[in-house]
Amino acid sequence: MAEPLLSDLCTICHILTPKYTCPKCSTKTCSLKCSRRHKLWSSCSGVRDPTTFKPRSELLTPSGVDHDYNFLHSIEAKIERSEKEIVEDRKLVSESELREARGGVERKHKGRSSNQDRKYNLLPGEVLIDKCLRLMGIRVMRAPVGMARRRENKTNWSKPHKSINWQVEWIKEGEKEKGKEEKLMAKCMGNIPLGVMWSRTCEAVERENMGSEEKSALKKRKASDLRVRERLAKRAKIEATRQSSVPMVGIAYLQEPTTGAWNIPIPSTTARSSPDPSKVSTHTPALEEYKEDFYLQRVPTPSSFPKVLVQLDPTLHLTDQLRGRAVLEYPTIYVFAKCSSLPKGFMLEKEFLQKTGQQALDESEESSSESSDGSEDSESSEDDSEDGSEDEGSDSSDTEEGEISNG
Repeated sequence: MAEPLLSDLCTICHILTPKYTCPKCSTKTCSLKCSRRHKLWSSCSGVRDPTTFKPRSELLTPSGVDHDYNFLHSIEAKIERSEKEIVEDRKLVSESELREARGGVERKHKGRSSNQDRKYNLLPGEVLIDKCLRLMGIRVMRAPVGMARRRENKTNWSKPHKSINWQVEWIKEGEKEKGKEEKLMAKCMGNIPLGVMWSRTCEAVERENMGSEEKSALKKRKASDLRVRERLAKRAKIEATRQSSVPMVGIAYLQEPTTGAWNIPIPSTTARSSPDPSKVSTHTPALEEYKEDFYLQRVPTPSSFPKVLVQLDPTLHLTDQLRGRAVLEYPTIYVFAKCSSLPKGFMLEKEFLQKTGQQALDESEESSSESSDGSEDSESSEDDSEDGSEDEGSDSSDTEEGEISNG
């Protein structure tokens, strides 16, 4: 029996007849082991290249038709995956926008300005937010479509509170793990003190980390506290009603125990004596003292500077403290321990303004108000001078008339 030719055997081991053919370079191998050796030795990917030239004779074969069909089908599958990623996963565009772009429709509103176009595309709640921001001078810098910060922005309009419900990024001091800062995303009502909203956020985080038994115990404790508060409120209401009622006046008759005679009636009253003013407590409960300091990150700032922070008052509303400022999609608030110096990599706004030579927000408002007051005073002085000149003119005319009559 004649031995097979070397070209008819496996190109790797040269022992067995080949069973497999590499789709890219058409190398013939006999087993999976030899195929892997071929890819390693030749640095071959084993993936068919659809752009390689094929003669007409090979295109008219079933393998040639399958080659073209698979190539077109792979392109269609890639387009579907890309559309799903930008619509569902990354949410860069909506399905309607994608449909219009695929059909070549250009979104235009004839007879509308750019500002009207922006209002036309806003939802009812976004219209109220936009109006409130413009009235208070708050500038919201929008991130590009598809960015994570824009997707995380859940700021909305609260109809019951009639206020902006801000999406806030809380960053607390010391919350670092593996070199990364941990942030807490939570909502903050614009017409509630900032410190109260921070306390509620911490309570919500604690509830999420509690077990089922701890949650049930907390629920029972809150129910008992609610009953105690209702009982105290009811008692206070009864006391207030009793104190505000008209005092009862009665007459007491005294009887002599030996003779049984009745003495002269002595009027008595149950009216309350007025309290001693010196004993009235004049102590007013102080505002709640917070153990943290709150700072708003100022934007935009040069990258050569550290992060610039603006100190916030926990007893004031967030929306009021954002008046005249700018935020990137939503506010970023840093929470540090009270009376502690700022960590490395942070600086206060006052220091930043001194280094850059800019004017503080409060100073600019005061200067603008002073200039407006000065212009009003100058106008009033001009009006007074004009009135005085008119009075002098009338007096001179009266004297002239008197001289003529005397003459």
